[in-house]
Amino acid sequence: MSLPAMRPHSKWPSLRPEPDADGWLYDPAVRLALTEFGKATPTAALEALTAIRMLAKQMHDGFQQWTEGHGLSESRFRVLMTLYQAPGHRLALGTVAERLSVVPRTVTDLVDVLERDGLVARVPDTADRRSTLAQLTEGGLERIAAIRRDSVKEQAAATRGLTDEQLVQLRHLCLLLVKNINERRGAA
Repeated sequence: MSLPAMRPHSKWPSLRPEPDADGWLYDPAVRLALTEFGKATPTAALEALTAIRMLAKQMHDGFQQWTEGHGLSESRFRVLMTLYQAPGHRLALGTVAERLSVVPRTVTDLVDVLERDGLVARVPDTADRRSTLAQLTEGGLERIAAIRRDSVKEQAAATRGLTDEQLVQLRHLCLLLVKNINERRGAA
């Protein structure tokens, strides 16, 4: 499969990390800006959350570029992966919409394109004649196999230099932030 040319990856304006006195990376320009901005807020918290936003932006842009390299939009990729993880690689369109937290019309449009590309087929639901299922085709399964092979290389490149212990710590810290944010939203 020939991959299409990809657009340049966007960069955070500063992103010139240097080690601090303890050997931890920080960005001097970001630290200066945040010190001015957050006079009453601990700079460590602002710096950490800014680093997460920088990472999230880079990861989102990279993910879009990566899915485009496989001939998919991010949304179409999510539909394919939702179907791949389903029993028999098939689901009702409404269920796909629920799992992706989108309106059913969005899934209909996405499946239209995936069907046109030969990656998904609409099939009748034998358990409910009113329902239509989206099912991965052989072409869809082949595309996912190629994506899986490539994703292993991409993940290895992104986590290069991190130990297993650091990866566990990273996972823990990210999920702890997610938990804190969710709890705060629930209290609001």
